Amino acid sequence: MSNPVHASAGWSALAQADRAGAAAAQQAREGLGFHPPVLALCFASSWFDQAALLRGAQSVLGATPCVGGSTAGELWDGHPRSHSCVVVLVSAEGASCTVGAAQGAQANPRNAGQQAAYLATRQAVGLSRAGYLMFGDGLVTDATAMVLGAQEVLGRDACVVGALTGDDLRFERTSQYANGRVCSDGVVGVLVTSPIRLGVGMAHGFAPISKPRRVTRARANCLVELDDRPALAVYEEYFGTGQLQRLRHRGFSRERIAYPLGVQCGDGADWLLRSIAAIESDGSLTCTGTVEEGSRIQLMIGSRELALEAAQRAVQAAIQPLGQVACVLVFESVARRLLLGSQQAGRTMQAVSAAVGPGIPVAGCYVYGEHAPLALEGAGRRTAVQTGSVLAVALGA
Repeated sequence: MSNPVHASAGWSALAQADRAGAAAAQQAREGLGFHPPVLALCFASSWFDQAALLRGAQSVLGATPCVGGSTAGELWDGHPRSHSCVVVLVSAEGASCTVGAAQGAQANPRNAGQQAAYLATRQAVGLSRAGYLMFGDGLVTDATAMVLGAQEVLGRDACVVGALTGDDLRFERTSQYANGRVCSDGVVGVLVTSPIRLGVGMAHGFAPISKPRRVTRARANCLVELDDRPALAVYEEYFGTGQLQRLRHRGFSRERIAYPLGVQCGDGADWLLRSIAAIESDGSLTCTGTVEEGSRIQLMIGSRELALEAAQRAVQAAIQPLGQVACVLVFESVARRLLLGSQQAGRTMQAVSAAVGPGIPVAGCYVYGEHAPLALEGAGRRTAVQTGSVLAVALGA
C-alpha cells in the first residue's frame, strides 16, 4: 500500500500583502498538523504587492518548494473570491518536489518552457516522476510553445498540467512565483514525484455558433485566412463591422475571452479553444495557441448549463484514477466567470466540492488559460492549451 498523501489549504483577504501571505500560509500549515509539507502552491490577487506577499508566505513556509502566480480571482471554500491569497500545502513521506523557472517567455516561449523544465528535472535525477505542474505568463502570445518546450525536456508522454497566470482582467502584467521569487514574462514549474499521484480532468462549456470554416493560411499561432478570407471576418459577421470597430477602439479583451475560436479535434465532438491575443492590421488574428492549416474552426459561445456540466466532468475525471484524494486544485478560465456572471460563478466550486466530498480541500483560482493532457482517443498524453475550460487537478495516492 502506498504512503498516504496529506493536504490542507489556507486563505486570507487581509489588506496588507505580507500579512495576507503569512496568514494564508499559517492556516494551511496548521491544517497539516505534524505532517511536514513537501510542496506549496500559492495563488493571489495581482492587486497585492507581489514581492511582499511572497515574503509573508515564505516566513511561514521556510524552504518548502513553492510555485504559483497572480490570478484573475481566487477560489476558496466553495466560492469565488477577490483581493485575497490562497495557499495549498501537500505532504507525503518520501516525495520530492523540485522547482524550475525561466523568463523571456514572450520573446521565446519554447525556450522558456525548456529552461524551466530542465532546471526542475536537473534536481530530480533518478526519482520517479508523477507529473509536472507548470504556470506561465497569461499574456504570452504563444502559450502552446511554452508547453511544447517543457515536453521536449520531460518527454512527450509526461503529464504536463497547469495554468496561465492572470492580473484581474487588466491585461497588463502577470506574476509567477518560484521559491519566494516573483517574476513576470516567465514560466515556473514543479516536478512532483512518487508517492504523490496526479489525476487530471479538463472540460469547457462552449458550443459553436458559426458554420465551420477551414484554415487556409496560418503561421504557428497566427491565423491569417479562413476559407481564403481574412480571419477577422468570422468576428465581423457575428458582431458587425461597426460594433467590432467600437470594440477594437475601447479594447476587445473581454470579448476575445467570451467568444473564443474552437478548433475541431478528434472526430469533431470537441474543440480546442483559442482566444484572440491580438488583431493585426491585415485582418489576421494572433491566437493563444497554435492553429494548423487545414483544420476546421468555428466561433464559440458558452452557456451556463454546459459550463456547470463541464465542471462536473472535469472533477470526476480527476479523482477517478486515485485511490486516495488529498486535495483538488481548480483552475477555471476567467471566460467562464464572465459567462456565468457574479451570481452564478460560485456554482462551479459548489459542483466540484459536491463531487469530491466533505473534508477534502478544494482551492484554486481564475486564470487566463489552462493546459492538460487531452482526453481524446489516440491522443496519448498530448498536452493542449485551452482558454475557456475548468481544469481539475487531484493530488493523492
